[in-house]
Amino acid sequence: MERRLYPVEVILGDNTRLYSAEFQTQEQYSTSWKRVLLMAHGKVEVRCCCLGMGHKRLSIHSRVNSDRFHLARFPDTGSEHSEDCIYFGVDPGMSGLGNYKKGVVQDLDDGNTKIKLKVGLQQRPTAAPNDDGPAPSHKAPITTRTRSGQASMTLLGLLHYLWTLAGFNSWSPAMQGKRTLGVIHHHLLRVAASTYAGRVRISSSLLVATPAATGRQGELNKAKSVEAMNRRRRLIVVAPLAHYQEGMAQAARLPISGFHGIPYLSTSEDTWASLQRRFLSELNSWMAGEQVIAIIQTDVPTPATNGLRAQAVDVALMATTPEWIPVDSGYESAVVASLVAEGRRFEKPMRFDAGDDQVFPDFWLKDVDETLPMEVWGMTDSDYLARKAEKIAHYDGKYGVDRWWQWDAAAGAPIPPFPTLS
Repeated sequence: MERRLYPVEVILGDNTRLYSAEFQTQEQYSTSWKRVLLMAHGKVEVRCCCLGMGHKRLSIHSRVNSDRFHLARFPDTGSEHSEDCIYFGVDPGMSGLGNYKKGVVQDLDDGNTKIKLKVGLQQRPTAAPNDDGPAPSHKAPITTRTRSGQASMTLLGLLHYLWTLAGFNSWSPAMQGKRTLGVIHHHLLRVAASTYAGRVRISSSLLVATPAATGRQGELNKAKSVEAMNRRRRLIVVAPLAHYQEGMAQAARLPISGFHGIPYLSTSEDTWASLQRRFLSELNSWMAGEQVIAIIQTDVPTPATNGLRAQAVDVALMATTPEWIPVDSGYESAVVASLVAEGRRFEKPMRFDAGDDQVFPDFWLKDVDETLPMEVWGMTDSDYLARKAEKIAHYDGKYGVDRWWQWDAAAGAPIPPFPTLS
């Protein structure tokens, strides 16, 4: 989803002044806007005028080593803004994003974000894998989103982070027909451009699939690969797996589609064995012809006969529907298809690196008076049934009996009607 800048209110006592998006951005007003921010810095209240339901307070920050000022959202207020607002941020409490320990995900005062990856992007002989040091040219972070849980973000967590911040775990009828591979990767790169892993801006190491053998994205992939080789930097590749053909699951090359400009990605038997242990469901979906996204972390690229090659040191997989909504089962795919067909607005909360004891629904239904959880019960083993009972008790207590949606798919029941639109 493209995000836009809304007008802002500057409030001093009983006086309120409204400044349009044009006044904030156009060159002819730049001196006047700078004067407004300078005079208001530390003295007034600033609020965003987007359509979000919260207070939407903004803070004024001065740029490092300059006399320039900019606006940033207040800590942990991103979910107060509308989803099309540039200050929007996902609510950590509605997904696994809220399960990281303090310091893993940090908002910086310039509007960027710093994350702590389990394996960093800069390869240094004397440094620990995730010891990339602080991001350059930033002041100290203004907030940390999380307090307890996982101590770093895995590769799968990074994929969930990029997908969530790009908005591709959400759906509304207006998105019908507008999600192409190019659109997907444009927004992934947009998110990566404002996210640092240590000193490295993630977009500088992120390669994305492109269907064109010639074109800007392929050349950009190639340029980033060469830079990574010269700077001894690891790469991150995000691409759909290629259409499955017999024998691909034992190939020495990771079978991605849209590989133009991406180094030859070699894999080991250990990598495939790890995938089969950790992502068996996603591999089965791939072999059944479904769409599966791979995120690959490589070692430093090296020269090869026909370009560059890189060893895949870690791979994670994520199954998606044709609308690019992540799903964990065929049952969830069926629910997504029904929701899309009925023109509903919903979200798939991503688990990131949260443990199985965390309570997150399979979907959030968002076009009702109060956002409601949706659960798809797809298994019948004893541990699953015990967990199911706990979740039902949790939802009944929070939302009321029969006031949230569930489908007992494992029992062979048809998909129940969805709650009525608000």
